[in-house]
Amino acid sequence: MSKFFDRKVILQKIETTEGTDAAPVVGTDAILTRNYAPNVLDMESRTRNLDLPFFGARPQVPVALKRGATFEIDMAGAGAATTVPAWMKVNRIAGFDAGVVNGVISVIQTPISAAVPSATHWAYIDDALLKAIGCRATMGIRMADDEFPFFTYTVQGRAPTTIFEEATPGTPTVTAFKDPVIACTENTTFTLDGFALPLRSLDLDSNNDLAFRSLIGPQDRVTWRNRAWGGRIMGELPNLASKDYFAKVRPGTTMALSVVHGTVAGNIVKIDAPKVQIIGMDIPEEDGIAMLSMDVILQPNAGNDEIILTSL
Repeated sequence: MSKFFDRKVILQKIETTEGTDAAPVVGTDAILTRNYAPNVLDMESRTRNLDLPFFGARPQVPVALKRGATFEIDMAGAGAATTVPAWMKVNRIAGFDAGVVNGVISVIQTPISAAVPSATHWAYIDDALLKAIGCRATMGIRMADDEFPFFTYTVQGRAPTTIFEEATPGTPTVTAFKDPVIACTENTTFTLDGFALPLRSLDLDSNNDLAFRSLIGPQDRVTWRNRAWGGRIMGELPNLASKDYFAKVRPGTTMALSVVHGTVAGNIVKIDAPKVQIIGMDIPEEDGIAMLSMDVILQPNAGNDEIILTSL
């Protein structure tokens, strides 16, 4: 019987004990993804270099069985100002806290530098079930004019003892994932160094340093070692009288970045980066218009604050 790739149910749950299956369920742990692509099995192998009187492949033993996935999640609010949006839970294994309620105004999520949790990740492709345990992730943010903004994720974990299963997932509950709105002039405000740069696109990545670690004794695990947020900003090249971003390069100065996406309370997402540094520039052409492309890094200000995500 055929298995249909477009029928997917994705579950993810924070683990109480790293590497121990948290057994996510469709009623509370389903995540609403876009463009899901599983990494079914990525492994190393050790070859027995046997000396034999004939040619041919020698036996191999698989080690370090890794598994994960890439996917996206729409950037949208939680439906209410003081409700933690569903994507914040996914962000935790990419190095963020769980989200802190700020009175009756908002929920704020900031990076952390210790005790990054792991998660169990289940992917149903039709009735084919792929499990990954001890998962951590790297993530990104994508925003472009007249497109839905979204978060990107690359999840890495290890395969459990049972490599492949068949099971019926049931109907997932994904009502916590709200409908997004298009990034456009009416819905989105962008400023860099206090100037409303006419924005074409914003691409940011956490560049998390993940490593698969294997020792005799402990379980294999994905370690989360560091992050280095950075990316690219593309907008129309402004007149120098309006804004001179070139003057920001040579002194090595930093600038504040702010994005407010959405206009209706409960479906507003704010992105702040207090210390953005330009590390590269270019002037490409688009429809005969000179554009400004800036490669940037996001530096911490007081610490664990190089990027701040807020749901309003």
